Amino acid sequence: MESKRRTNEITRNRLSRRSFIGGAFAALTGAGAIGLRSLAAGLNARADELPKIKQYRTLGRTGFEVSDVGLGSGELSEPSLLDSILDAGVNYIDTAEGYIRGGVERTIGEIIRHRERKKLFISTKLGLRVDVTKAQIIERTNKCLERMKTNYVDCLMIHMPSTRKALDNPAYHAAFQELNAQGKVRFRGLSNHGPQWNDVPETMEQVTLAAVEDGRFDVMLFVYNFLQQEQGERILKACREKGVGATLMKTNPVLNYFEMNENYETSKAEGRNTAFMEKILPRLKERYDAAQGFIRKFGLKDFNQIREAAVRFVLSNPNVNTACLTIKNFDDLEFYVGLSGKTFNPVDQELLTAYASGLGEFYCRHACGACESVCPARVPVNTIMRYYHYFRAQEREKSALQKYAALSGNRAEACENCAGPCESVCPYGVPIHGLLWQAHRTLML
Repeated sequence: MESKRRTNEITRNRLSRRSFIGGAFAALTGAGAIGLRSLAAGLNARADELPKIKQYRTLGRTGFEVSDVGLGSGELSEPSLLDSILDAGVNYIDTAEGYIRGGVERTIGEIIRHRERKKLFISTKLGLRVDVTKAQIIERTNKCLERMKTNYVDCLMIHMPSTRKALDNPAYHAAFQELNAQGKVRFRGLSNHGPQWNDVPETMEQVTLAAVEDGRFDVMLFVYNFLQQEQGERILKACREKGVGATLMKTNPVLNYFEMNENYETSKAEGRNTAFMEKILPRLKERYDAAQGFIRKFGLKDFNQIREAAVRFVLSNPNVNTACLTIKNFDDLEFYVGLSGKTFNPVDQELLTAYASGLGEFYCRHACGACESVCPARVPVNTIMRYYHYFRAQEREKSALQKYAALSGNRAEACENCAGPCESVCPYGVPIHGLLWQAHRTLML
C-alpha cells in the first residue's frame, strides 16, 4: 500500500511539474504567453493571437478538405484548448471510444455543439473482438455519438486490427451499412501501428495494404516518420493510387536524449552490480558517447528544432493528407499549428540525416516487431516501446504509466535475466535489450 501511495505521489508531482513548465499555468510567470493564460486564469485564448492553419488537403475519395495539421486527441480533456485548436483552423479530429474511457469524446461534444458541424471531419475508433456482434457495434457507435453530441461521425474506424482476416469482420461491415443508411456514419477506416502478440502477428504494411486493396475502407491511420519511411512510403503510394485518405500518427520519432542519458547516469550511481547491468550499461554508454558529436555540431540545448524538422518532413510528402499530432496544451498548439504549410528545407534534411546517424539507433521502430519472435519470454516489445515513446516523446506520462501497469503477461522485467537475442535480430541496430530495461525502470517509476 505504501509503495502504491508513493508511486501515485511521484506521478502527481511529475505531471504537475511538467504541466507548470510547459502547460497552462506557466502563464502565471509570463502573462504575455500566447494561450497559456486561458487555463491559468480561466480565459479563452484570443483567436487573433493564435497561429492559423495555412494549408488544406483533399482526404482521398471522401472529398473533404482537411487541415494538414490534424488533432490526435488521445488525452484531450480541456474544452478551452479544443476551442482554440478549432479556432486555429484545425478541422480533422481523430479520437476513439476508449480515450479516457469516453472522456475525450465528451470533451469534443462540449465544443462542437457550438460549431458548424459540416466544417469538421471527425474519426472515431472501435476496438473489435472476433466475437463482437452487429448490435453491439451499433450500440457502441450510438454512445460515441451521444458523448460527442453529434448526429453523425465522418469515419468509423476499426482500431488496431492485428491481422488481415480482422478486416473482413462481418459484424462491423453489417453495422456500418445500417448506420450509414441512417446517416450516422459516412466512411469506413482503420488504424494500425504494428503487430501485437497473437498467434499470427502481421505487419502494419500487410494489414493496411490489404485494407486499401479491399476497397471498402476510405481512410487509413498509420505510422510514418523520417526514421521509419519504408512501410509508410508504400502505404502512402497505394492510398494515392486507390483514392484512400492517408492520415498519420507517430510522426515524431525524436526521443529526449538528455533524459535518457540522465536515466543512465542515475542507474550507474545506484551501483546495481547485477550481471545484466554490467552487460547493458556499457553498450548504452558507448552509444550515448557517440551521440555527443551530433549534439555539439548543432549546438542543441533541446530537441524542438529536430521535432520541427520531423513534422515538416512528413508534411512535405504530397501523398500525406493530414498528420494527427498530439496537442496537450497551448504551447503545443502554437508549436504544431505554426508548422502548417511550412516547407522542408536543406537545413532540415541535414539535421534529420545527422540525427538518424547519431541518435537513430535509440528509436525502436513503431509497427516493426521483428524481434518479438525470438523473445523466449514473449515480451510484447512493440507495445512496451510504444508506451515508452508516449512517455518520452509525447510527454503522455500518466497514460503511459497506466497502460504499462495494465499490460498482461510478461513485461520488461523479464529482460533482466535474458541473454538479449532481440538485439541480434534487430534490422536497425537498436540496443533494444537496454532500452526495454530503461522503459521498465521509467514506466514503473
